[in-house]
Amino acid sequence: MSKQRLVWAFGALGGIVLAAPAPAQGGPEAALEEITVTARKTSESLVDVPVAITALSGEDLAERGINDLFDLASFTPGFRFQNQAVGRNDRGFTQYVIRGMVPNSAIATRQSVTIFVDGAPVTGGSVSGITDIERVEVVKGPQSAFFGKSTFAGAVNYITRAPGYDWGGNVDLSYESYDTLDLKGSFEGPIIADKLAFRVSARSYQTDGQFRDSVFTGERLGARDTKSVSLSLLAEPTDSLRLRLFGVKWQDDDGLPANSRYGLAELNCATVTAVAGRPNYTCGSLGDMPAFHRSWNPKIEPAALTAIQTTGQRLFSPGFIDHLGLYREAEQYRMLGDWEFGGGYTLSGIVAYSKNQWSFLQTGLGQDTRAIPNNSATATNGRIPYVYALIRGDNENIDKYAELRLSSPQDERFRWLIGANYLNSRTAVATLSFQLAGFLQNTPENRYKSDAQAVFGSVGWDFTDKFSVSVEGRYQKNEEGQRTLAGTFPVYEETTNAFTPRVILQYKPSEVSSAYVSYSEGTRPAEFNGTFFASSPFVQQQILATAAIQGVVPEDKIWMAEVGYKGQLLDNRLRILAAAYYGKWTDRHVQNSVQVYATPAAQAAGVLSNLSLVGANGEVDLQGLEVEAAFAATPSLTLEAGFSLAQTDTVRTSCSDCVALERNINPTGRVLPYYPEISGFLSGTWEFPLFSKDAYLRADVLYTGKQYETESNLAYSAPSSVVNLRIGADFGRFRAEIFGTNIFDETAPSSLARVLYSEYSPTGVPSSVNGITVSPADKPSFGLRVSAKF
Repeated sequence: MSKQRLVWAFGALGGIVLAAPAPAQGGPEAALEEITVTARKTSESLVDVPVAITALSGEDLAERGINDLFDLASFTPGFRFQNQAVGRNDRGFTQYVIRGMVPNSAIATRQSVTIFVDGAPVTGGSVSGITDIERVEVVKGPQSAFFGKSTFAGAVNYITRAPGYDWGGNVDLSYESYDTLDLKGSFEGPIIADKLAFRVSARSYQTDGQFRDSVFTGERLGARDTKSVSLSLLAEPTDSLRLRLFGVKWQDDDGLPANSRYGLAELNCATVTAVAGRPNYTCGSLGDMPAFHRSWNPKIEPAALTAIQTTGQRLFSPGFIDHLGLYREAEQYRMLGDWEFGGGYTLSGIVAYSKNQWSFLQTGLGQDTRAIPNNSATATNGRIPYVYALIRGDNENIDKYAELRLSSPQDERFRWLIGANYLNSRTAVATLSFQLAGFLQNTPENRYKSDAQAVFGSVGWDFTDKFSVSVEGRYQKNEEGQRTLAGTFPVYEETTNAFTPRVILQYKPSEVSSAYVSYSEGTRPAEFNGTFFASSPFVQQQILATAAIQGVVPEDKIWMAEVGYKGQLLDNRLRILAAAYYGKWTDRHVQNSVQVYATPAAQAAGVLSNLSLVGANGEVDLQGLEVEAAFAATPSLTLEAGFSLAQTDTVRTSCSDCVALERNINPTGRVLPYYPEISGFLSGTWEFPLFSKDAYLRADVLYTGKQYETESNLAYSAPSSVVNLRIGADFGRFRAEIFGTNIFDETAPSSLARVLYSEYSPTGVPSSVNGITVSPADKPSFGLRVSAKF
């Protein structure tokens, strides 16, 4: 963002501050509402809980215009959303990153952050069909003690709203630029008065996409469509028993994503592999996206589609997806129960099931190849005369989850909680493509299973009125498995046991402030080196002798120390949440390039081959600071701010990208990719009367620092500042709002990733190019939102 635009942005906030009147003498005092969270499996005040948490209510989400996890990350210090994977930025593969702990894997069961809905894990993190959200909690730092595996960087928990016993409902409609329409509605009421209630909800969302294809006139990129329906039941047969049932089904039906690529025309630096010193990479700041590379071939060639839909291994029927883009069918079901007995003891349980099936279909990105001849000498299943590719990827995630907890009264000096849970997670992936020479099964069906059985618990003791200690822990048995349904690959299985503790010492100088120090540990599941198992004993012996690599890669490990302060000051007008941390991530899984002799004959001839294998030989130091503040300056003016400083220091790694770019396999001292060292937001809301109605004006400035593309740190997305404005009025049961997002047209990419691709000359000669794919920043968009309660 230019200095002039930044001045305008802060000027908007300054205008809100100056326009807001001072509180009248003797008038009502400003105050912030208390926030309750359940990050430790029991209800606690946000200020009291000794864990770094960002908590936003459903009203907070609406006021900020938060519609997805990308928006949520903008208002959550320490949390980022990376969706640039395998050359796409659609709603398929996603990575959630907390405190810079990038998972370095696209496998859904091996993420460092898990998404939960009502306390039940959702492998893959797809929640686009979830509505009626009461609260979102982003819990930062290792959370394995309470939430289990794949939360060693943190957890995100969506809590849905329970139905009410009064007849009523709501309708929420917004329309904005690019023909974007979002309609949500719900209806609820009693089935049995004060005993059984229901809610039916539905959503229909669609957008044409903000970007035009730079080559194919009339084609739009980034189109999305979601339709969902859900049913929620609340049963309270007695004063001490509460049961909730929830079910949702939805479809995502999207077009091709709005990707772009820095490629051959943007090469500006020479790496160690450059020929004659010519540029062969893009270095430095990536600012405005190269629009002429924002293009996908929109044509589905019949021969290619027939080959993909009828040949090879697919997870779903041939017609599951029949258009370029993404299609998803998903469903989730949950039952939650709480029974209070014996003077404050509570027995709680969760039973959940989720299924997420999705496919993508895409052509080639970034180059118009219609006039480039296909020079392939052979072709099967029909020949396309020009350079053309069509790829289909099928993905399925299925979770079955059960949890039971027993807790003592939480207002006693000594309190405890004990629980057990079981997670059965299944993931399957298959990729098929039609390339120059015809059909190719890029990745045969791979099935990943993960069974986790655990017991967990906590004890807390207030040994004075101001000092308390909490000890939490989980003992978990993990059974990991992988199977490739092709060739002679065996079934890989491994069982590991892990204990993950957390110890917290807390000091409460007053009823509305607290300070704490904590120590916690976490783990991430083991994985398998399929290439190792598929190699001959001769090659396996070489691998074991020359590198710290084996067939089963042990779990990642993290330990982290944290110190924090939380307080409600100035008569509850000022809330401060601050946490500083230091951690060490060991046994980090990284790709290793290992040289071996394929056969004894190759050894005799001195001919080496390269193998890519995963090893647990990475180590990263983590340190940072996260601060959130809210200030009710007057009864009509509220200011909010958030800041994150996250430093990741590579101590040891094996970076294949760095070898390719600078012949440095262990670039120590570099920062991890895809995550900004500095990020934050600044917001102001001024409420004022307008024609005897309650009106408001809100401004948000969202800052994201530079993000690197690889551990080599050669290229990075430029820092960005996005400004949003909203003005509206509340008419009681009716509310109307006009809004604008990214009003100053920030253009720096929102995410990026290195990619090696082929670019073709006019005669069809391919060149291997070191490119960088990017996700464009959303364009300026303006709209109207109305909502009504009845």
